[in-house]
Amino acid sequence: MNIGTLESGKVIIKVLTTNTTSISILTEEKFKGKVIQPLTKANRVVGEHGLSMSIEVIEADGKHLYLIDTGSLTQSIFENAKQLGVNLSDVEKLILTHGHFDHFGGLLALLPQLKEGTEFIVNPNCFMQNYAIMTNKGIELTSDDLSLGLRQLEKQGKIKMSKKFPMLAKNTVYNLAEQYKININETEKPTEIHNGIVSSGQIELFNPEEVTKSLYLQKEKTSLEKHTFRDETAIYINIKDKGLVILTGCGHCGIKNIIKHGQKLTGIDKIYAVIGGFHEEWNPEALVLEKVKYLEELNPEIICGMHCTGFTFNKLMARHPAHTLGIIGTEFHL
Repeated sequence: MNIGTLESGKVIIKVLTTNTTSISILTEEKFKGKVIQPLTKANRVVGEHGLSMSIEVIEADGKHLYLIDTGSLTQSIFENAKQLGVNLSDVEKLILTHGHFDHFGGLLALLPQLKEGTEFIVNPNCFMQNYAIMTNKGIELTSDDLSLGLRQLEKQGKIKMSKKFPMLAKNTVYNLAEQYKININETEKPTEIHNGIVSSGQIELFNPEEVTKSLYLQKEKTSLEKHTFRDETAIYINIKDKGLVILTGCGHCGIKNIIKHGQKLTGIDKIYAVIGGFHEEWNPEALVLEKVKYLEELNPEIICGMHCTGFTFNKLMARHPAHTLGIIGTEFHL
């Protein structure tokens, strides 16, 4: 796919919601202005288990604003955006990374605030019902098991815990979009966001073992299937002479799969920055270390894992000079 290029210094990514806020994390001189921490700008922002980032592109014809995800159900995106100087009514395109509530939480309240003609890019699989299921030790659920449904599995003593996630209501989304003249682009294919910026479309699983475990989809009324995150979308930005910037929501497909998919999709091997959620919280340290070594070999200039990335990843990744912490208000000037 021909992705085009953007000149260095023309793209600003700002974290609007994530799990952490701070006024004491200092801007690191090693990034020479490419990563800027908010300091007292973060006085009134609110952390939540969710993620949202804005992308501002500066062109000769003016500024263009795009939005990735809308944070969680506490809807901190609205006050945070106000405090951080991001006017959500200026958003031209909104991209949902996947169908989990900590990424679509602010969507229904946001749609009426967007201007007419705003494009909402969403994978159709985002509207499916999600479950988190923890099995009892040593039990691996088979396809036959999943066809029985949760009640039967619980009776058989195979399930330790199950949680039904809040679902993105498709009819409500479409009704609001029609009412406020928002254009829904429901697609599984890569989509151009701006010259030099594309969405991933359905992410190829080069290694299926990288996919987040213990998450399932409701297939029919009672039966379930393993979640392989055919709804997950990443964003790729091509900065001239720098390489690809990779933005993720949770990284459920696996950060290595997401990077390899971006390289294959765009034909660009060089990685400039990797920013977003990498979902390493549930993985053992040995597996996290493997991801860290992979990123170290790629040697990007910026690595920022936040939201669901986890303490272990950031502890191990801190040894690399590209590592930085992402909090609400962190800006990336690329």
